[in-house]
This record gives sequence, C-alpha cells and structure tokens, in this order.
Amino acid sequence: MGKSKLYFSKPSLTIAVQAANLKRMFPDSQVNLNHGVGLTWVGQLQPTPLSEKYTVQIKYRINKRPQVTVVEPKLQARNGDRLPHVFTGNELCLFRYAYYEWDATKIIADTIVPWASLWLFHYEIWRATGIWCGSKKDHPSKDEKKESEG
Repeated sequence: MGKSKLYFSKPSLTIAVQAANLKRMFPDSQVNLNHGVGLTWVGQLQPTPLSEKYTVQIKYRINKRPQVTVVEPKLQARNGDRLPHVFTGNELCLFRYAYYEWDATKIIADTIVPWASLWLFHYEIWRATGIWCGSKKDHPSKDEKKESEG
C-alpha cells in the first residue's frame, strides 16, 4: 500500500503584514501601499560601519518577485564592466526564484532587505577588487518557478 501525501500550502502574507514588518524593523523608512495588492518601500541600508549609506527601493506586488533597486548613490560599473548579479535596469539579483529560495510566505523585512544589504557588501568588495564574492550561480532564464521534472 502506497503512502499518500497531503500538501498544505501556506497562504501568502498580506501586503499589510509585509508593510507592518518593514515599518517595525525600519522605522525611518517609507512604505506606500498600492490598494492592498502592492507596496513600495524606501529605506537606507549600510552594509558595514565603513560602508556608504544606500537608499534602496523595493517594489512588491502580492505573489510576485520583489524588485529591488538602489536609488542613491547610483551603482557604478568597474572599468567598463557590467554590474554583476543584476537584472535589466540594475535590479538586484538576490535569490533564485526558480528554485523557491523566496516566496510570498516569507517576510520581506527578514529576507529581501538583509539580502539586499549583503548584495551591497559584495558590490563594495567587487568595486575595490574586481572579484564578486557573492553567489557565482547563473541567473535563471525566466522568472518562473522551476517546472517539476517527472
């Protein structure tokens, strides 16, 4: 007799829950809600005490990948190189969505924001040395969840 498996899917966190957590963890930041289906967060991150302060923006729509960009200072390429680990428009690549490293059940303030700070830390090392110390994994070809292989 085979085992039967029941899969329970956790519901996505609401925009209000995400916004409340962002504001609680980063009280000096700004959170703007978009009719309960999205939010825009703007806050400052400083990866280390010796780092610059970066103004970062996160745009999030329920059940979509958060879009993270650095507003100020403008990210600079090195010696004409392309910025590492960014999507079109210099949107930061923080995780591999196709491999379920982040989903809408996770708190943005506990995941995306610290990952953005870590990305900025790696960016500062890359600017100084030319070596990217973050993930060396390639970007997935699409922003879609990996199809199950059967």
